Amino acid sequence: MENKTGQFFQENLQKKQEKFKQRINRLRQRRLSILLIIGVLMILSFINMSSAAFYMKPENIKKHFIYILVFFVIYLFIGNIGKLKKFNLTYKVLSDRKINGIILITSIIILFGMFIGGKMGLPFIPKINGAYGWINLGPISIQPAEILKCFFVINMANCLARAEDNDLSEKMTIINAFIYLFIYGVLILAQKDMGTVIHYFAIWLFMIFMSKLKDKWILRLGFLGVILGIGGLTAIYKYASEEGASYKIMRIKSYIDGLFFGNYSDDYGYQVKQSVYAFGSGGLLGKGYANGVQKYSYLPEIHTDFIMATFGEEFGIVGMFLVIGLFFALYHFIIVTGRECKNYFGKYLAMGIGAQIITQVIINIFVAVGLFPVFGLPMPFFSYGGSAMVTMGIALGLIHSMNVE
Repeated sequence: MENKTGQFFQENLQKKQEKFKQRINRLRQRRLSILLIIGVLMILSFINMSSAAFYMKPENIKKHFIYILVFFVIYLFIGNIGKLKKFNLTYKVLSDRKINGIILITSIIILFGMFIGGKMGLPFIPKINGAYGWINLGPISIQPAEILKCFFVINMANCLARAEDNDLSEKMTIINAFIYLFIYGVLILAQKDMGTVIHYFAIWLFMIFMSKLKDKWILRLGFLGVILGIGGLTAIYKYASEEGASYKIMRIKSYIDGLFFGNYSDDYGYQVKQSVYAFGSGGLLGKGYANGVQKYSYLPEIHTDFIMATFGEEFGIVGMFLVIGLFFALYHFIIVTGRECKNYFGKYLAMGIGAQIITQVIINIFVAVGLFPVFGLPMPFFSYGGSAMVTMGIALGLIHSMNVE
């Protein structure tokens, strides 16, 4: 009898050890897969920037390479700091109520400070394209609202996780989540940065839809969003015909004219028109590396939000599908990471980061091909700029840390 009992416990222990080994192998394979995708995207990004920025601002190629290195350092640091026993810091620390509160208060102070500084006319908070969204510290420019997307995702993950743990009603879950969106949205909107607010809203919607809400709530929110979208665009289009309409209103009118009537104005729709030309002339296989023409001042500031116009022109539809496929593969591994988390916070954190990345990719590409109005959102990895790279480093570093358990 004792031998049978001992054999049973031995077999049970072996099964547990085998499951543990399998889980460790899955985590290792996922880490390597994510790292491989990131590596390919960084290489393609640098190759594309070398072509896009060479004619206009060759020094941007060097800066872009530095930004890539900054991203990689942040990614490795956040992703592996949990391995150091001295610190013992993992993503789970962010689920603490006090930490969550500190993150929210810090975000409010930074965003409110940006608003006040812009109104006071502080020299290091300049007005760029009508918005007070940047801090200039000598040669370094920082866009706080871009970096704080990670803070917003952490706050939302805590909010939805608490709703699950405390079994809150669906109505209270939406109300609590909306409070976070309202706080961030109003403070960023005060800086007149509508594009970033739209991205925050897209992340919020994605996380809400992936929560415990039933289909009826998702249908209600989706229907309300469609009605508001159609009504808003109609009202804007009508208002834009009047004198005194703002630049942003006129850009949206130009978007509607271009999307439905193929009429891109030279004043407000020039960038989109040239971007569509770039994709069209690229065809299936593209013109070949460095053979694009839009970078020769035809498409202004092509190395920023419209960077994919160069890629589409030189590498064609096939190249674009390669990049989109890589991002969706990255998104897949992020979502799988969330599914395998044993706590609600980890699940929602991964979902939020996945939403943050994939919605930005979709919005940027849709803007470049004329399907969305111009929002001013950079393409992850590809667009020139350090703030976006820092944001990606933090986001993907957290995902890496979730796969080191």
